[in-house]
Amino acid sequence: MHHHAIVGLILSALGAGSAIAHSHDPSWLESPIGLHLDLSGPMNVRGDGQAWATVHLLNLTTTPQYLQSIQLIRDGEVVDTNQLEQALVPVGKAAEQYRLLDAKIDAVLETDPEQARLLNAALQSPLATTSAASIVRRVDPGSDLSGTWSVEINTLVQGKLVQHVMPVCFSRNLPLPNGSTPAQQWVLDTTTGHWRVNVVVASRRGGTWLAGDQHLHTTWSLDAHALDGTEEGPAGYADAARAIGLDWIMITDHSNIHAWWGGEWFFTPEQHETARQEAANYRVTEDWPVLYSQEMGLGRTGFWDLPSHMLVYPLDTFDAPYLENPSSGLIFGLASCESEQVIIDRINVNGCYGFIAHPFKEGTLSYSMWDWDNGATGWAGFELWSDSSGDSEFQESDLAALQKWHELLGQIAAPTGGSLAQRPDFPTRFPVGIGNSDAHETSMIGSVFTYAQLNQVDPSSLREVLLLGRCIASDGPLVTIEINGAGIGDVAILPEGRGRVVVRLETTPEFGTVDQFTLVLEADGENIVEFPTESASGYAVEYIIDSPTMFQDVKYLTAWTQKDDLSRVALTNPVWLQSAAAGDVDGSGSVGVNDLLVILDSWGDCLGCPADTDGDGFVGVDDLLAVIGQWAP
Repeated sequence: MHHHAIVGLILSALGAGSAIAHSHDPSWLESPIGLHLDLSGPMNVRGDGQAWATVHLLNLTTTPQYLQSIQLIRDGEVVDTNQLEQALVPVGKAAEQYRLLDAKIDAVLETDPEQARLLNAALQSPLATTSAASIVRRVDPGSDLSGTWSVEINTLVQGKLVQHVMPVCFSRNLPLPNGSTPAQQWVLDTTTGHWRVNVVVASRRGGTWLAGDQHLHTTWSLDAHALDGTEEGPAGYADAARAIGLDWIMITDHSNIHAWWGGEWFFTPEQHETARQEAANYRVTEDWPVLYSQEMGLGRTGFWDLPSHMLVYPLDTFDAPYLENPSSGLIFGLASCESEQVIIDRINVNGCYGFIAHPFKEGTLSYSMWDWDNGATGWAGFELWSDSSGDSEFQESDLAALQKWHELLGQIAAPTGGSLAQRPDFPTRFPVGIGNSDAHETSMIGSVFTYAQLNQVDPSSLREVLLLGRCIASDGPLVTIEINGAGIGDVAILPEGRGRVVVRLETTPEFGTVDQFTLVLEADGENIVEFPTESASGYAVEYIIDSPTMFQDVKYLTAWTQKDDLSRVALTNPVWLQSAAAGDVDGSGSVGVNDLLVILDSWGDCLGCPADTDGDGFVGVDDLLAVIGQWAP
């Protein structure tokens, strides 16, 4: 069965079908009348990361309350406390006004869009009132996260002390997989079709895999500030990302927001520079790569002239320059953007490149899906998986992105001469797929992210892995694939069609043992092997298929994994395949000096590499003679 159908069946069983992503509604919208209490922050950390919880309070009644203290409790003992006397301004009337307007908009959205537009504009006043009344405080548990935790809020209401208690779950897990865990190795007997466990335990293959989230919104994104109560800037986001074990982040605050809010305009060049400088200062003081850029609105769809979104990534610098993104209309002044091609050209001529954000998701009165018929060129790829809900659930909109991606990969010409052809007017040779969280507050950071094989994180290294497609979309597990020594994003040369494929899955106790995962190899978007993970054990396993014919007519290979309950998923970019004639070890189309040089450079143990012409796992005299015997420069 095609893997799209497999994932789709599980999605159907889970009832995950919504394409609406980060809706422009406040976090308190569904809360009952009373004290709204919400938590954010990195509460589930990895390695030696520092956990904390940010407490968000809002008085949704019509009665004044006075905040006395916020306490973090473990097993009945106070660990951290904020002693303070501060008024919790009642915003019950404003909240009710917002709810009524919001309900009216839903009622007339399809039948009377002009009325819905007027109602949408009226939302700004009650939303501004509730946003200004929010109180945010941080509590720190320290390094020991064991025990049972809760946050206790003490308030005075009409002279009486009232206590509110909310459970908190802190946890500390191992660092993310990076390709270094020794793996149980299974080898396929292509004659019998049976798998056998190799006595050899496989160690690291290639370089280290690092993890980053490249779609994040701080307090400088007005929707994050006004709707989610986010107060952290780039430094706070970097602290949270480090706590959960990420190796870099790219902040992409909205630039197609033009609204007067809280006494200032959003989003301005001055705000961009303030946030950019905060990121730059963090890199200096903490020596950790937080990059700063923007998410742009582009195009106009439907009655509302809603834009789709594009992530801007800098080519050679840690921070992208401020790029003009004119927009207007609706509550945050976010609609009526310039055309897709105008924005993409602006991105590319300013030393940046763009990835389409959440191409099959839409936000009510905020943004639209990507229009695949707009004819725009110049974009690098798109998000295969975007998790703006914060639950890392693979949704039907992500499945649609995955299906579209395979459709587009199928249109790429097969490699020749050892490489893919450059696509005219595009910065990538194929549309690269990535994963991001689209976090609007700190606890959502890294809910989905991108693995990339990197020795260090700097702008040029990130540019290379993202534009060459040497990356994986995941929410935890690491799945990699190589064939004849070529890895994800590269071209593998198959001498006379012979291919040695290695697919590897690595997890941690946080995500579960490998036997809880399905692991699949795809050829040109179709399932060809489902590996017997149910017979494996531990947290790392790799499977080897060495076949003289199985891959000779395949254009590209991908691999994917999912936990049985769909709580964890990983998707690779393709490895491209090129069959070559005998002796043509570099895939150039002829046998000559370069092939001899490849033989000499690979001399010795070289299992599965193209220079091993006879497939015995060793490059030596026999392989040299084979090339000489085919000499035809």
